[in-house]
Amino acid sequence: MLKTGIPNLDLILGGGIPKGDVLLVVGAAGTGKTTLALQIVFNVASQGQNALYISTTSEAPPRLVRHVRSFSFYEEALIWKKVFIASIYPLIKQGLEQAADAVVQAAKEHSAALLIIDGLMTLRDLHPGPSELRTFIYDLGATLTALDCTTVIISSEAQPGGEHVYPEFTVADAIINLGKQDIGTQTIRTIRIGKVRGQAPLLGQHSLTIDRRGITVFPRIESVSVSLDKGLSPKKVPTGLSELDAMMSGGPSVGSITLLAGALGTGKTLIGLHYLAEGVRRGEKSLMVGFRESPHLLIDKARPLGIDLEAAIKTGLVTILHRLPVDLVADEVTWEVWEQVQRLAPQRLMLDSVSEMEHAVSEERRRGYMAALAEQLRNRGVSSLITRETSQVVGPELDFSDTPLAVLVENLVMLRYVEFRSELYRIISILKMRDSDYDRSIRQYIITKQGLQVLAPMETGEGILTGIARLPSEMRVKRQTRRPEGGP
Repeated sequence: MLKTGIPNLDLILGGGIPKGDVLLVVGAAGTGKTTLALQIVFNVASQGQNALYISTTSEAPPRLVRHVRSFSFYEEALIWKKVFIASIYPLIKQGLEQAADAVVQAAKEHSAALLIIDGLMTLRDLHPGPSELRTFIYDLGATLTALDCTTVIISSEAQPGGEHVYPEFTVADAIINLGKQDIGTQTIRTIRIGKVRGQAPLLGQHSLTIDRRGITVFPRIESVSVSLDKGLSPKKVPTGLSELDAMMSGGPSVGSITLLAGALGTGKTLIGLHYLAEGVRRGEKSLMVGFRESPHLLIDKARPLGIDLEAAIKTGLVTILHRLPVDLVADEVTWEVWEQVQRLAPQRLMLDSVSEMEHAVSEERRRGYMAALAEQLRNRGVSSLITRETSQVVGPELDFSDTPLAVLVENLVMLRYVEFRSELYRIISILKMRDSDYDRSIRQYIITKQGLQVLAPMETGEGILTGIARLPSEMRVKRQTRRPEGGP
């Protein structure tokens, strides 16, 4: 098996590229085909094997090398020692047979373990006959396989629809499709594995990024999620707020997921800080994943509450993974979270807020993505607190139809504003706990310099949960029937 060395590409290929096989990489201009090929070339060369990169265009090798120098995988010392670059453009114009002979001769001369042919479209333009091109690819692949040389062919043309099929799609042992997808105003890079003979690749559309390090592949979370059918522990996870714990019969169950939903300013992050602080007090490791408030802002926010978040970070009890909510790649964030969970083995996780991740996936994918996210958290036994913004600040509707997570989590806690006699109050209520009894009363809570405090149950009004409170019906009736003294 030839390992590409590209992070997670071997994973979605099912282990790598079988040695001696022909891999076809297809994609439009700007999708990363050449970068992917050159990254594989340098990774193979860094392992002590020879790699041959052949261009079918008239582009000079020095120019190609100049373009790749900006990537960290580039090693100058490997050029002309382990990495060999050439162009066969003049030979292609003479005929495909002459070009094939030159390629095979170069592979033999350099004892190449990997051969890249970049620019299949040039071959098709100069030799449009499908049978001629099919013979070229098949004979070349068979000869190189006998030399134990793996071949990667790059094409900028996708497979056409209808009955016609380009010959390279039938001859290739494996196919990688690179593309782009628009999600709102954001464009993300995508990768699909069309086929890999003899292996079980991860199908579907995955994400990839290109930066100074080169290409990194981020498998879609749905393709790597496995249900372990774990039951919830009877043990409880205290939240750090005694009144909230009392409402939840001691707190959420260990390994469960709690969704904390509320409008802006209702104190979701504040409750999360109490949750982290309680973990620190108990000597438990916690991972916080945030998108809006930087670690410095969170440290400053926690300090007046008596929470020394900075010290907890220094001791390793709290780790903060912060990503700006700009052009997020959901699979990239998820993969980073899993890597941190595997490295740290935290008992607690806070995600603030999942709304940013929901916006980063397409609507048709959202439910499957959220289901896989919830399943992965359960499989790792992490007690998770996830915040989510609700669009309505005050009003009669309680609608969670825009997020499948409300159905998937074990616990759902609602934070709301309520208007009563021209004043706004904050209220908290438990809408569900799947495996535990809970307090169904509606509580007012206040936010002070010392943090968040849950008060006694609200017994003085109706319609509290809708956000529009009113006096109890009995009291309204009494007021309506009351008559002034001395009246008739």
